[in-house]
Amino acid sequence: MGSSLGRHVHEKVETDTTSGDLQAIRDLHQSTDSKKQPSLLAHIAARAAGKAQLEILDWVFSEGFRVAPGSLNNEFYHQACYAQSLAVWKTLVKNGLDLNGHHSEVVGDALSLAAYYGNVEIARFLLENGQDPNEAWGGYDDLEPGVAALAGKKPSVEILWLMLQHGWRQGRSAAHIAAAELGNMEALELLVEHGADLEEASGWWTNSYKGQREPVMYLLGKGANVHFRDEMGRSILWAAKQGGNEEVVELVKLAGLEDE
Repeated sequence: MGSSLGRHVHEKVETDTTSGDLQAIRDLHQSTDSKKQPSLLAHIAARAAGKAQLEILDWVFSEGFRVAPGSLNNEFYHQACYAQSLAVWKTLVKNGLDLNGHHSEVVGDALSLAAYYGNVEIARFLLENGQDPNEAWGGYDDLEPGVAALAGKKPSVEILWLMLQHGWRQGRSAAHIAAAELGNMEALELLVEHGADLEEASGWWTNSYKGQREPVMYLLGKGANVHFRDEMGRSILWAAKQGGNEEVVELVKLAGLEDE
């Protein structure tokens, strides 16, 4: 973005957005060739979003800056996500940004990243202002928000609860599998009680393999299928033996699997 603007312009934008000097930014924009102004405005917007400079953000929108609906890997959206600033999202929503209209192969979307960092206030704001938890998806590692809320920097069951309150159907989410693998019984029980798909059985292999007694016992009690085999034909009993927890092995045997 803005590669034709020149090094001097890039450096000035960086300096002036860092210091929040709106007047300098306006002067720069006004003195720039009109054909380059849209590119400059987009560059300013991205830098202002990343640095949480709200006054400059309001100004770029007043000058006609918009992010095209359905954008993928847009630099402005990246910077807004990276800022992890509730104030930035409030400013963007106030200026008409469609929260469901943008995604990134790097960060996924705003909700996924907020979940990864355990930022409850941002997640709540996004959900309350229309971001659909069923349309959210992860970035390069497919860490969708349900899983991100459990396996991210700051695990948060509260974010899972907020998503459920705002219509999250779980779909083919692996969040309950992540909860079981991590031994997070509070999250596992919440997700199962709100409709997690126990036929999404691939998690059994991991939970048994890691010797997670309590999650395995809970899932057995909920009627999860013990006859699942992975793509290599390995059973849950095999995984339990690999996990080395004899209690888990006995639980699986008692559920109906014969020794192998």
